[in-house]
Amino acid sequence: MANYDEAILRSRRIQPAAPFPVIHQAIRIAMYDEYAARAFYGRVVEAFGPQAPFASIVRAEQQHVAALGRLCERFGIPRPLDPFPGETTVAATWRANLERAVSGEIANVQLYRQLLPQVSAPEVQRVFANLQAASLDNHLPAFQHALQQAVARESYHAAQGIPASQAYVRHGPLTNLVEQGFSLLARQHGAFGLLGSLVRNAHPALLAGMVAGGAAVHTLRQRAQAHPPLSPED
Repeated sequence: MANYDEAILRSRRIQPAAPFPVIHQAIRIAMYDEYAARAFYGRVVEAFGPQAPFASIVRAEQQHVAALGRLCERFGIPRPLDPFPGETTVAATWRANLERAVSGEIANVQLYRQLLPQVSAPEVQRVFANLQAASLDNHLPAFQHALQQAVARESYHAAQGIPASQAYVRHGPLTNLVEQGFSLLARQHGAFGLLGSLVRNAHPALLAGMVAGGAAVHTLRQRAQAHPPLSPED
């Protein structure tokens, strides 16, 4: 069953000639957009697990929907039907979904920029401004940072001839941490001289072993310093 104003909701633009008040259209358009984001982020979590930043932001989207729902109650506006659980799909790769999320958050900010001047009720303006700020100041930077990490990680693996699809295979907590750190460091071309070249060309599991071995040696040295061996005279 479609919404009675489905064309307006899909266009995400207020239609002055439509037989619905501007505030009516604006709130329903905003809620429809938040529905779409909630469904997409939820699908990514289902497909890839509760990884950051999708896992936390999908909860935030639920709060956005709830805030707009309260506006619907306040102004007697029926909530739009949510078609997105049945029609939302995700990309096959983590990076592609991050790119889509970045684009979606930018579009969401632009949507509120378009809607805000057209509503005069202070309560509606306040909610719209808060939702826009959440996208601009929190969601967008989080997705941009995650995308930057994904690009770095794929580039790091590509330098070793490892397909991008393998960049997110989990090898264990230590290896994953080392991969993430060195993939970011390896982007700084020349920053470490010869060490930088070795880091960029070393296998992630090997790096993890090097770090683990170095940590073990360091621990043994610390213990030896704390408990020196007894001399024959002691």
